[in-house]
Amino acid sequence: IDIEVDYDEMANIEEVDTSNESGTGELYESGKTAGNIKVLSFFDFLNIAPEKDIAELFAERFGGTVETEVVSSLEVSNRLGVLMAAGQSPDLMRSGEEYFPSFFINNRFTNLDGWLDADSPMWSDMKDIIDNYEYNGGHYYYPYAVTATAYGVTYNSLELEEIGAPDPMELYFAGNWTWNEFEDIMRQWMASNPEKFPLALPETFGVQFAATTGTPAIQFTGTEIINNMKDPNVMRTMDFIEKLKREECFWEGWHGPDGLESWLGTLFFVMPADWALPCGQEIFFKNQLEGEIKTVPMPRDPNSDTYYMYGATSGYLVPAGAANVQGAVSYILASRIWSTDPDVVAADREEKMYNGGYFYIKCPECKFKFEAERDEIDAVCPECNTPRKAKFKMIYSEEQQQVFDDLVNPSKFTFVFDCHRGFGTDIKQAIFDVFDGPMNSDQSYSQLLTEYYNVIESGLDEFRTQMAENAS
Repeated sequence: IDIEVDYDEMANIEEVDTSNESGTGELYESGKTAGNIKVLSFFDFLNIAPEKDIAELFAERFGGTVETEVVSSLEVSNRLGVLMAAGQSPDLMRSGEEYFPSFFINNRFTNLDGWLDADSPMWSDMKDIIDNYEYNGGHYYYPYAVTATAYGVTYNSLELEEIGAPDPMELYFAGNWTWNEFEDIMRQWMASNPEKFPLALPETFGVQFAATTGTPAIQFTGTEIINNMKDPNVMRTMDFIEKLKREECFWEGWHGPDGLESWLGTLFFVMPADWALPCGQEIFFKNQLEGEIKTVPMPRDPNSDTYYMYGATSGYLVPAGAANVQGAVSYILASRIWSTDPDVVAADREEKMYNGGYFYIKCPECKFKFEAERDEIDAVCPECNTPRKAKFKMIYSEEQQQVFDDLVNPSKFTFVFDCHRGFGTDIKQAIFDVFDGPMNSDQSYSQLLTEYYNVIESGLDEFRTQMAENAS
């Protein structure tokens, strides 16, 4: 870790300024500092963006500190159950698609309606999103933002320039980035790179692609679980995907944007947009490769004038039985401030778009500590005259920043929220098998649907029954 943060010192405030408490409900105690909150996480919470920035804001404005317990992503559910059973529930968890709606139906989280006010100006532009996660009349999840973690298409534009193919980013801004152009570019690229595959396969590509028709595979309304796997739009999506398979567009197996070999072997990564872009830029930075890494949204359904997008959110959940709900809610408020406060947002944008010298904080030779990571391009150490060591930094161009602004803008996209991951491992895997099968095997979507549909429905029926019991 290059820079150490003294959270205890930051959190040394006597009370919380009321200007930070906008959007709270009647259960929230005004002025009370947050204290220490216990977070159950599957990653190093305080050293990963944006949690690191939010934790600093949480300390400075709410007098709060964070204590983390880190387990593997596969252990989070079991560990939460163990802690709850022992009366030692954590105060906070990062949200995840696998928690909704099964964990809500199983009463694992705290209803936040008395703590936060979805009708307040603080949450007004998120009100519809919050309502989307309603269960049994309550709101357990107040996401701080719609995020660009849904799948986008990430690529090296130089690859396309060299073969005279159109740039997807230019097509997107012209309103012409559709399934058809997506397919045409892959064909053109394959003609020049016959030994390579143009598309790295993501998990449940079919679900993400179906969302561009406006149709979720599995929909949760708060009172109903709707299986749309036989919907005409989903069937049409899978027909298109099977066509791409016949054209040999898919590079089978996992080839993520965080590997050099992946970039040398494919054109398009359909992966979480805010992950694939920095991965690609870092790979090119470390290996001194030429090109410009760009990300655009998933292509639009050519049969629709509406631009639909798989909806993704970022936020936190308060486990049932949490000892410090006030502190956890304060952290949720800090996350909302971080994503909306004009000064905070402006600073974040400026940092992302900064394209100057960016270096490690210590001299590589004598370990002299500089005041900041930024400096002149040709900066040297004042003690030993050693050139500063360059550090990777993600950079957004003006156009790229606009794309990411669009990806979270409900006036640009109609978001489709799909809960196919949220009913436990077995159902999730069955849905993966149906949607991924046409890309990874010789079976068609129709064949796989016949094999798995009743199994999936049977699993969903168990949750439908439990919902009915909870309602009564």
